[in-house]
Amino acid sequence: MIKHILAASRPKTLVAAIIPPVVAHGLLINLYDKTNYLYLTLCLAASLCIQLATNFYNDAVDAIKGADVERVGPRRVSSAGDVSIKTTMMWGHIAIALASILGVFLFLRGGPVVLVLGVLSLYLSYGYTGGPLPLAYKGLGEIFVFLFFGLFAVCGSFYIYSLELPPIVFLVASQVGLLSTSLIMINNLRDRKTDKTVGKLTMATRLPLGVYVGSLYATLILPYLGLIKLNTWAPLIALPILIKVLKIVRYNKDGAHLNEALKFAGIHLLLFGLALFGNLVL
Repeated sequence: MIKHILAASRPKTLVAAIIPPVVAHGLLINLYDKTNYLYLTLCLAASLCIQLATNFYNDAVDAIKGADVERVGPRRVSSAGDVSIKTTMMWGHIAIALASILGVFLFLRGGPVVLVLGVLSLYLSYGYTGGPLPLAYKGLGEIFVFLFFGLFAVCGSFYIYSLELPPIVFLVASQVGLLSTSLIMINNLRDRKTDKTVGKLTMATRLPLGVYVGSLYATLILPYLGLIKLNTWAPLIALPILIKVLKIVRYNKDGAHLNEALKFAGIHLLLFGLALFGNLVL
């Protein structure tokens, strides 16, 4: 059972939940020369729980809709019959319950703004693939990822730490959001043929291939331009990984080869984020 939980949790995607609160804390230290490890821990835990819930619900709902029958990507436990859809949904419910408990403490700290962001995040963990308007099936998945793993996660975390929100936070949030969006874009690029056959009309199936790939390149490259404004250069250490991702995508527009690109895009986000954190702190 443990191996199925790990598979459904999609460990390679969890970096997108970890980096935003960490980078926001680095910015707190840089701007105010103070720390808030208690709320860093709470934000990290809540972010991870919401990401886990999203992954579990996605696994279950895609199985219900038949979207993962002919997968090119990693195995999905519900569609593969490793566990029942009901079980995978239960895992999602548990993760959401934990996130809700953590959210109470964050609300007590941050007030109504945090409450709104929290409720919206909790709903979208299911609404990404389920509910009356499943974002992933309506071509809105990329926008969701940019907002949730960028603006919501970074700005929300910083506000909880400091109860302030200076404009520079939005720049950093956009950098993190764009790099997180590159993950879902590579995923959707890989699956665009099979998604289209099952009616999962992601942005990759709606846009011309060249436009979509160009947009993917932008999510990977634009965050580096923000370093000029921040005057932080340590994230340039991630450039070799960036080049590797760009090369893989350039020569492989679909199929299993993009699994390799997805892996390195996750490493790219992790390395860029940690280097940015280190540069902000030191």
